[in-house]
Amino acid sequence: MKKIFFILLFLIPAAAMAGSPEGRIPKSQIASFISDYRHCEGVEVVKLGPLATGAVKGVIRVAAIKDDDAREARELMKGIRSLYVFDFSSCKPALRERISRRLTRIFRNTELLMEVTDEGDRMRIYGLYDERTDAVRDFVFFTPSDCALICLFGSISMDTVSRLMEND
Repeated sequence: MKKIFFILLFLIPAAAMAGSPEGRIPKSQIASFISDYRHCEGVEVVKLGPLATGAVKGVIRVAAIKDDDAREARELMKGIRSLYVFDFSSCKPALRERISRRLTRIFRNTELLMEVTDEGDRMRIYGLYDERTDAVRDFVFFTPSDCALICLFGSISMDTVSRLMEND
């Protein structure tokens, strides 16, 4: 009986940690955040769900017949299921600051893939890298200085990204 008790005592915290959202992209928090601020003055939101994203992929597929750039875009978009663009650059300064603080809190425990700084502007890129599939899932670009948030939910193959970078 003691043996079972000690095994359960060990397994319960281990199981809880295995399901921990640490590092994951908080999609529900992002959706809730966008819903809270989408009607504020100066906020612009573009949301493409699975249906609209599929339509965009169809347009790109037709354009890819004759255009190499469109063919590359098709490869990149293949695994994307939905897209959000949230621009709050036209908001009043107090609202911009409040939005930036809330986004920073949302991404506090999220895996930062890269931070790029150029002339004082910072872009934070979040996502989850899956070593098994060599893909990045759920890209999020957040630029506080430009007041922009771009979310690409789905997966993007790193092979495709590296091929595209070689072609440029």
